[in-house]
Amino acid sequence: MYCFIMNPTASSGMGRRVWKKLKPILDARDVEYKLLVFNKIEKLVAFVSAATGGGITEETTKTLGKKSLNILQNASSIHLVVLGGDGTLNLVLNAIVNLNNTKLSCIRIGSGNDFARNNGIDKKPEKALLHLLDEPEELLLDYGEATYEDDVGQTTTKRFIISSGVGYDADICEEVSKSKLKKKLNKLYMGKLVYVAVGIKQIFSRKTTKVTLYMDDNNTVSVDRLFFSVGMIHKMEGGGVPFCPDADPTDGYLDICLASAAPIPKLLLEVLMVYRGKHILFSNIDQYRSRSVRVVTSEPQWIHMDGETPCRVRNVTLSCRQGLHFVK
Repeated sequence: MYCFIMNPTASSGMGRRVWKKLKPILDARDVEYKLLVFNKIEKLVAFVSAATGGGITEETTKTLGKKSLNILQNASSIHLVVLGGDGTLNLVLNAIVNLNNTKLSCIRIGSGNDFARNNGIDKKPEKALLHLLDEPEELLLDYGEATYEDDVGQTTTKRFIISSGVGYDADICEEVSKSKLKKKLNKLYMGKLVYVAVGIKQIFSRKTTKVTLYMDDNNTVSVDRLFFSVGMIHKMEGGGVPFCPDADPTDGYLDICLASAAPIPKLLLEVLMVYRGKHILFSNIDQYRSRSVRVVTSEPQWIHMDGETPCRVRNVTLSCRQGLHFVK
């Protein structure tokens, strides 16, 4: 059974408008499906956890309503289809208990949609759904894990589906997450522009720090003035920016892009060139490939995972894992 999970707040409510286009297609084909709309994160997490191996516990029963519990009790298997952006996909990925027995799909909704873009999901939701129903392609993809010490000193491990990093791109994500401009632009279907505007601003405002990367085979790299360091599963993040143009989400490796600070005119040129994947030609930008990397900074930095910024860190280990069953 297809279980469509909607984030009603994605891209200023676009999810409900998209669902009105998808529902007639499913009904006309007599597809077995259920729609679940989660206004609270804890309910989404509880459902996905229970549906993917966690079982129905007393806590699950308290958190979920009768509709969700009924689906869990009566469905022999559930295929999760996310109607939302990268943030919703990240929540779902982290809630999955048993990845081996879970099928995950998505319909493009949101301002970023980098995971869908990286995997060739059609921009038009109706076409994406028809492809999923008529010509499903199952891919065994990599995903990432970030292990770090959070704000209260507790060691935390979280998954990411696209990328994780510190520095420039994380600072952009943190500022965009609090931006009122993003909501306004989303209503005009121009949400990507906020990333561009904040990205230019951050070039002029962010402070640098020393960073050391410890990779496989004792390969160690340090720069005195960090611009950004990111570990990528896929080639694009931040609204279609190909930071690692050669990243392969099936090879078991992180592609790492490390950039040191440079004069502002040069950074502005690099930001323009990155959209064409030509930023790696500059001397202050290097790329590496590693199964894991430990990133240590001299000053606390915002960390992002698929655009979500939980806290500042000084020490984080990023690792590539295999086994995400994605169907498009």
